[in-house]
Amino acid sequence: MPSDRDPDLLLIERMLAPPPLDDARSSLDYWRRRTKSLPLYRRAARREAKDLATRWEERVRAAEQARLESSPVGKLLTALGLPTRWLRRVSIGKQPLFLLAWALVPLRLKLVACGLVALGLILVVGGVAAVVVVIDQLA
Repeated sequence: MPSDRDPDLLLIERMLAPPPLDDARSSLDYWRRRTKSLPLYRRAARREAKDLATRWEERVRAAEQARLESSPVGKLLTALGLPTRWLRRVSIGKQPLFLLAWALVPLRLKLVACGLVALGLILVVGGVAAVVVVIDQLA
């Protein structure tokens, strides 16, 4: 069944599409290693390697986003009308169900949870400080 779309437009879409995720990650690793391996006096080459590493970081993020949108979780989010860009910095394997659940929690409940975590941290730091003071006075 031939496509009704212009083959030139299809070619342009393929060319503008993000690269495969594994290829993008390997290229990013290469440019990061190259940046670290170049001597300091090769300033232009180091600058080029840093620029290309930055470009490949963007391509990795785009490939992760494309992979997320084609995954079952991404399709579910799209079907629910939720944007998938809040997961942009998170790779696919890192607890997507937890992040989905957290996105569905109301804001007030999130604030209460964060307040309780902050209170717990303050109590732990205060307890450690009290123990340090007691040990210092005993010594």
